[in-house]
Amino acid sequence: MSTAQIGYGTRFYMMATSGASALTKVAEVTSVSLPNEQIAEVEVTHYESPGRTREFIPGLNDAGEITIGINWHPGDATDAMIVTAKADGAVRTMRVVTPPGDDSQMYSFPGFVKGFERTTPIDDRMTATVTIRVAGAVVQLDTSANPTVP
Repeated sequence: MSTAQIGYGTRFYMMATSGASALTKVAEVTSVSLPNEQIAEVEVTHYESPGRTREFIPGLNDAGEITIGINWHPGDATDAMIVTAKADGAVRTMRVVTPPGDDSQMYSFPGFVKGFERTTPIDDRMTATVTIRVAGAVVQLDTSANPTVP
């Protein structure tokens, strides 16, 4: 039997301003990609590398970027918060919380809004994609005991 789940109930939060003390939920999120941490490779090849083969060692971890899809409502609170975050360029706390349940997870990380692409089709809902650069370490916590934690 499969243990697959749907993402319904996933939430995304960010600080409304860089100095905010609480996180604000982004409204009408339709998709979220999680940080995809990659270890950089550092070349350490030298004139006597065995077999004329390049040599590498692990370097720093890069958590990359995430994207958030939303139903876009021009001028609403979410739109204003994202526009402000992109304009000020400040690093702020971001958080993704997976659907409540036995294995709910929370991913917290510093990030900044890198892009805000809005789409207005003629015969469909208006949407936007928010691109966030993860700017530091990602902390993953099990929230199954308290699934309402923002």
